[in-house]
Order: sequence, then C-alpha cells, then structure tokens
Amino acid sequence: MNFPSPRRDIWLVFGLALFVRILTALPQTQPNYMDADYYLVGGQRLAQGYGFTDPYVWHYLDQPTALPHPSHLYWMPLPSILVAVSQAIFGINYRAAQIPFVLLAALLPVLAYLIAARISGVRRHAWIAALLTIFSPFYLPYWGVPESFAPFAVTGALALYWACAASKWKLFAAGACVGLAHLSRADGMLLLLPVLLIQISLRDSNGRRNMFIPHAQRSSLILVFAGYLVIMLPWLARNLGVIGTPLSTVGSQTIWMCNYDELFAYSKQFDLAHLLGCGNVIATRLNGVASGLVHWLAEAGMIFLAPLIVIGLWRERRAPLFQAALWYAGLLFAAMTLVFTFAGDRGGLFHSTGALLPFFYAAAPMGLDAVVDWVARRRRTWNALTAKKVFGAAFVVYAIAMSFLIYRGRVIGPDWSNPIWNQSDLVYDSIGQWLREQGETDPIVMVNNPPGFYYRTGYSSIVVPNGDVTDLLNAARQFGARWLILDANRPEQLATLSAQPNSDPRLKLRETFERTQLYEIVSSR
Repeated sequence: MNFPSPRRDIWLVFGLALFVRILTALPQTQPNYMDADYYLVGGQRLAQGYGFTDPYVWHYLDQPTALPHPSHLYWMPLPSILVAVSQAIFGINYRAAQIPFVLLAALLPVLAYLIAARISGVRRHAWIAALLTIFSPFYLPYWGVPESFAPFAVTGALALYWACAASKWKLFAAGACVGLAHLSRADGMLLLLPVLLIQISLRDSNGRRNMFIPHAQRSSLILVFAGYLVIMLPWLARNLGVIGTPLSTVGSQTIWMCNYDELFAYSKQFDLAHLLGCGNVIATRLNGVASGLVHWLAEAGMIFLAPLIVIGLWRERRAPLFQAALWYAGLLFAAMTLVFTFAGDRGGLFHSTGALLPFFYAAAPMGLDAVVDWVARRRRTWNALTAKKVFGAAFVVYAIAMSFLIYRGRVIGPDWSNPIWNQSDLVYDSIGQWLREQGETDPIVMVNNPPGFYYRTGYSSIVVPNGDVTDLLNAARQFGARWLILDANRPEQLATLSAQPNSDPRLKLRETFERTQLYEIVSSR
C-alpha cells in the first residue's frame, strides 16, 4: 500500500461496517425463512446438549425413519455451531445468535479494502470497494441473520485472499478457510480447486511457468490441504460414524431433479434416469444460465455497477487475487446453473456469491477509472481525476440509496414500528396454543416449515410431502403424525383438499387460522 495510515483506514472501515451491521440487525428479532430457522434451531439444540439431531424432517432425501434423526446432512453445521457457542455464552435468545454473524459480516468490507489496495494501490479504490461492500443492497438484510451468508462470505473470501500470499502460515490458513467455508456450505468445497490452482500457476523466478510442480509449490499444496483437513476431519469422522460415509450425498440428489419441489418428495430416490425422463433438461439448464446472469447482474452487480466490475476484472485479470476469484466465479456459476440448477436459482448462487463480493467491488472502481480515462482521451475538456472522484462518490450514494429501498421493502415494510420481517410464521404461535389447549403435549405435526414450527412451538414436525393425499398419509403413518397444517405454500396436488376440506374422510378440518387450515389425521390408511 503506497498511501498513509492504512491501519487507521482499516479500523475506520471495520467500525463503520460494524455500526451498519448492528443497525440493520436490530429490527430483526426472529428468523424469517426456513434456512435461518434450521440453523438457529440446530444451534439451540447444540447449546442445550441435544447434539447434532433434528426433531423434525424438512425433506425425505436421506430416507429418515424416525424422530429425532441426524442433523446437517443437507445443510452444513458451521452456522449452527456459531449459534451454539454464542448462546452458550449469552443465553438462548435470538440476539445472542446474531452476534457472531454481525461481527463476521463487519470483516467483509475490510477484505474488500485490502484487496483493492493490494491490486491497485489507490486509496480511493480501497474506500469505494469497502463502502460498496458495506452497503451491498441485496445482501444487507441477511448479513446479521444466523445463517450461512456471513460465515461463508468471510471464510471463502479469506481463502482466496490468503491463497495468494507468500508465507506458509497464510497458505495453511487459506486451506483452513476453505474447510470453514465447506463447513458453512456444501459447495464450499469448490473453493479448494482455485486455491490449489493459484499455487500451481505461480511463476518461477525467471517468469516462466513450470511444466512440473517444483518443490516449493508442492509444499504450498500440502499446506493448503493440511489446513483444510484440520478443519474438516472432525466432521468427516462424525458423518462416517453416523451415516457410514465421510460426506453426505443427500444434496447431490438435487442434480437429478426435474423441478425444485421434488426436493420435498416422499420415499423417492433421484438418479440420472429420472433426470433424463424429465424431457426438459436442456431448456432448464439454459434457463438456469440466463437466470444466473440476471442474479449476478442485480444482486452482485447492482445493475449499473456490473459493466464496471467486468471491465475492472478484465483489466487486472493477471493479478493473482483476481485470477483466483475468477476461477472460483466460473466454477460456482457452472455448478449453480448447469448442475444444481434449481437449488442455484432458489438461493444457492445468491448465498455463495457473497465470497466474491469483495473482489467484485474492488474491481468496480478500477473499471470506473478505465472508462473515465477512455472518455477523457476523447474529450480534452474533462478533468479525469475529478470525474473519477465524482462518479465514484455517486456510485456509493447509489448503493446506499438502493440498500435503503431494498432493506425497507424486505425487512421493515409500511410500518417502522412493526417490521414485516418479524411477522413471518406468527400463525404457528396460534396453532401451538390451540394444540396445547386440546391437551397435546408432544404431537407430531405435518407442516410446510418444520424448523420454523419447532422454533415457534417446540413441537416435532415433518414436512408436507410434495405429492397427493396418498403420499401425505404414507408419511404421516411412518412418523405417527396426527395433525396437518395447510397454508398457501401447499403442494399443487393438495389444491382440491384445500378448496374442499371435507373431500377426504381421513382428514378432518378442525380449525382455520386466517388462511391456514389445521386438519386432524383421523386415519392414515
């Protein structure tokens, strides 16, 4: 860094980021969607001594047989572990769960600052990169949520950052961060390839690429692998003892699905033959690519910044930091659009792109400078430096305004005193109270969001399967479920039951809560 007081800048960036993260986390007093429910409940149960077990079934891909059953076979455990550690210290409450995620998310802008400073050496670039990362509009509502966003983004970005370092301990740390990213999200394993490739691609002292990997680079590969294994081995051992394999293959079944809703199918296994029978394989993959590009344009590129990011990455593509990031970006995009097409479109790509934000936003001001210089060469009246400062400030203001609008729309809503974020699944409170009044002490309930229902009521539950009444009753019989909750997110095959509640004598409508129906399963035969 060729500018003064970088440490002071770093502390200022961290302080501002932490302030914004706390400010945006405070209105959120509960989880708002199933992923967050799952990680939060998993952490609470760890803190309470129940271990890695689920008191519910939210999918049937691992063929569960009874409740409780082993947890984190689809989603990875690190977010729940962070929740457990924090709640063990500060108590079982949502605020305690938020603490590690708020702190982690405040580190990401610091990384953006360091990446921009390391590549361009321009302080203005570093500050713009940091501010864009602080006010990352589509991610702002999620940085303080007990979920995989913050831990994956920070550990993934750190893995790529330290992979380009010269010191041995940083290479070991890069491998450890890949392990932590993998513990945050299953697709975190993809980071291992670019982190290793950047070691192989380093040039020798004469500037020539080596045909064979020299000793120093072999040592680098070993250090990266060692760091990764130190983190992952305990989890691999746990899986080996619980399911007989080091890594769960549950998530890989989503490769062979014809649509996203099949994730919730009951008693089905998915394979290549199933995928080939879909009849729309090529079309869905092309749609996946198009959808992925739109996601990146809006969620990562803030629409207007996207061209500048592309220009900046291209101009500095030989910088090792950007090389590693671009390799990972290519792998991630291919995986989430061509392989895990439906999961990628439903949030997988959005989640994992968090690790690329510091690199993208470090490239943006470099792309801006390139465009301004190009225009200035053609318009002699332009003051290029002034234009760079003005446009750079304008883009930061644009990011802040966009962040405010998105945050208000997704978290606050029309009433600042009653954020819509905290109104999710409130009906479960009423249903839980009704069941208690009926004398139910430990029922098993079929519901759209089992982790959320358990969080609200403490009752075990299983997900309403994607299928017809026969599938529903088969699942109910296996797990002993007596109650069924149907809301607007019910499977299409249950539309008739929802519209005509008395159409099946085996299911008796007992109560309606707003637009949510509660049925008693009279017979599962």
